[in-house]
Amino acid sequence: MVIITVAVLSACGDTRKPMPPGVEGILPIDASTEYVFLHKPTTVRGACAGWKTISIQKPNQPETGMTNLMCWKESDGQLLTATFEKVSPKVAPMAVIH
Repeated sequence: MVIITVAVLSACGDTRKPMPPGVEGILPIDASTEYVFLHKPTTVRGACAGWKTISIQKPNQPETGMTNLMCWKESDGQLLTATFEKVSPKVAPMAVIH
């Protein structure tokens, strides 16, 4: 099972690059992995039915992405994630991916 650990973001100004088309946000996990939150519907069923796709990939390398493991949605300004089996109990503000 994959669980997203949310990092605290710095309030030192917005230094983000514009998101590529179809991408809501990106959450770096470590030096070799990032979660990319896509606008497209997920193909994962179960708890993910009706949610959007997360691509787990190497930074800036979308061709390395796995999109059949997790999903996401926004609810009342909060980022929710899930796998086929269940919705993660960890909730974070949408700002973590913006």
